[in-house]
Amino acid sequence: MGFIAHFSADLDPGKMKDFQQWLAANEQAIADSHPAGAKYLGTYVAIYADRDAGDVHTFVELDNYGTQDALAAAGNDPNSEYGRLINEYVSFIDQQSNNGTNALYKRVTDATLYGDG
Repeated sequence: MGFIAHFSADLDPGKMKDFQQWLAANEQAIADSHPAGAKYLGTYVAIYADRDAGDVHTFVELDNYGTQDALAAAGNDPNSEYGRLINEYVSFIDQQSNNGTNALYKRVTDATLYGDG
């Protein structure tokens, strides 16, 4: 069973280049710090998307539903590398913006479909 978690948000105005530089310096560490069952797939900027989709989009592959709890625990652990990096990442986000989304996607072939689908 596979899932893709999608997190997107707007960045603070004028911070895109700073974020790009920070991400370039830290992206491998972000990937390496994900807990077991989670695989960082990357952070992307949309070339075109819905207006309210957010500036940046991060995708993480999850083995199962429970991996969400492992990510939350690691993010809340002040002694974990993942928690440190995620807090730095979040410091670039525009807290006043309502743009962005969080979504969890499951493979169609693994999904339980009822009726005519």
